[in-house]
Amino acid sequence: MFDPTDFLTVARDLGASDRAATTPARLRTAFGRAYYALFLLVREEISSRHHIHYRRLPHGAVYTHLQSPRAGQEVRELGRELQRMYTLRQNADYELAPNLVVKGQLEDVELLGSLINRTRKLAAILHQLDFSPVVPLFRP
Repeated sequence: MFDPTDFLTVARDLGASDRAATTPARLRTAFGRAYYALFLLVREEISSRHHIHYRRLPHGAVYTHLQSPRAGQEVRELGRELQRMYTLRQNADYELAPNLVVKGQLEDVELLGSLINRTRKLAAILHQLDFSPVVPLFRP
């Protein structure tokens, strides 16, 4: 089985090159891999622990439901982080001429590094989080 944390290694490698080799394409790809690492880890945790087929856990539903008032504080924070990273990934993949703020974010190696570190920390505690209050939101 594929380990989504391997995407974090790819993201780090893409963003850790010397400045001359760190191209916008590499950084944009790195933001996407960092997001997918966290998304896939969260999806797998919910799917395996609560027996929900992963197809019932699409991107928007995951980050939206995790931010539900039903969820505990840590789960809501995870949902906000997923949404922030999803937005960065969307901008990285689809915005050819982003506004200056987004462009700055997508060129920020330090931001990428902090997202990778944050994802590693969240991955380490996922098994401790209580997703049960939001599980009914994923069921038909």
